[in-house]
Amino acid sequence: MKKQPQITEQTKDKLRSAFWTLYSSKPIDKITIKEITDLAGYNRGTFYLYYKDVYDILASIEAELLQASEQILETARESELSGLKNHMSMIMELARKYSAYVSVLLRDPSSNQFSRKLREMIWPILRPYVIQHPCTEQEESILEEFYLCGLLAAISSWVKEEEPLPIDQFISFVLSTILPFSWKA
Repeated sequence: MKKQPQITEQTKDKLRSAFWTLYSSKPIDKITIKEITDLAGYNRGTFYLYYKDVYDILASIEAELLQASEQILETARESELSGLKNHMSMIMELARKYSAYVSVLLRDPSSNQFSRKLREMIWPILRPYVIQHPCTEQEESILEEFYLCGLLAAISSWVKEEEPLPIDQFISFVLSTILPFSWKA
């Protein structure tokens, strides 16, 4: 008997949604397969058709978000509308689209693969605006950490707001406050 792709995707979505509900409120090491499947309305065997464990389902979600991020950031790099403000707009649209995931995945940016990979994608876009003079690798590493942590924390804070600032206003605030010396409209 062949599985129907639409039903397979629906099942995976329900499992991911159930996992995400749990992961949003407690650490991954406290989440059980039984909790996920009970919440999703499936048995444990169904879970194992698609995922090895709770870490695998998280990796699946992260991979999907990173792929979408890479596509948007690649568009930003290739865009005729260059400039940090335009790049930030694309990053913020991504954050808004995936806000439910972003706020959770960035709550402890130093402890997960998602944040590390996202930072690796964003830094090449941000770097030319931050590195204004020759510096050593160590100095650049410090600047990279400083700006990326600050930017991701600001985005995470923005995503968590019930009524966040409009994207244009948020970007103007961040650029004029955090990067006042390094950007051009």
